[in-house]
Amino acid sequence: MRKAILSSAAAAVALASILAITPKASHADEEAGVPSGTQRNVAGIVIHSGSRSVQVGTAFFVAVPSSVFPGRSFVYLVTAHHNLLDGNGSPRAGLLLTLEDSATGKMREEPLPAENRWVLDPNQVKADVAAIPLTPKGASIAPIPLGSLLGGDDPLARPETGAQVYYLTAATVGVNQRRFEALARFGHVSVADPADTEVIGAGLQTLSYLDGGSAPGFSSGAPVFVSLGLRFALWGILEANTSLNTDPVFSGLAGVLPARYVAETCKKMGEVQDKTLQGAKLPE
Repeated sequence: MRKAILSSAAAAVALASILAITPKASHADEEAGVPSGTQRNVAGIVIHSGSRSVQVGTAFFVAVPSSVFPGRSFVYLVTAHHNLLDGNGSPRAGLLLTLEDSATGKMREEPLPAENRWVLDPNQVKADVAAIPLTPKGASIAPIPLGSLLGGDDPLARPETGAQVYYLTAATVGVNQRRFEALARFGHVSVADPADTEVIGAGLQTLSYLDGGSAPGFSSGAPVFVSLGLRFALWGILEANTSLNTDPVFSGLAGVLPARYVAETCKKMGEVQDKTLQGAKLPE
């Protein structure tokens, strides 16, 4: 794991990235639609090209409960690591995050920290996941609680083949009055048990698969949720570009990096920040 963000930087962002209330898990409604609580955990990653804003990926927010301040949670932004890199594997410059402003409801953009400030999985550094403490001020967000990540506490947890899934991507609607929208796309679990697969820009990854049509490239990094009876759990991170995309057998499928990588990364950051805050006084 990178040490820069987990040493002196951890102290600087620990208090700024903590929520007053621990988010609750989202529950499926009677029609198995998208729970309203998950529709504001997603954000877009864009770059400016001339006068255009071009989306290159998707990100989402995760909340990790603090053991030092009961009822509070650290908030982390998570995405596929390769979204932070260009085609040559070098850090992208000028990355921005698209969000909904809580006061106006309009879409706004926030600069993202440099790639070398993001934290990678502490156990599998090459896993295609990156996270950073981030709580955009005045933004309408609803982080996914750590307890809603499939496999976070039970590494053997698996969804059933055929279970309903959906993933969320960020979109901007309108021209003169631009509005942020979370777009939902639906499918089913096609390959429940992860297997080694080459991901373009990220190398060999261990992925499961969902069906439901091919995913657009900017969907990489999107949160994927699976229905587990009366609740939804985060199944993993969408990987839109894999080496199997051109294989007729896998036509219409998209890869999913298991949520345990997200859980490992965010949980470790929470532990480090809690240690940093030992003895600190939280502002009212």
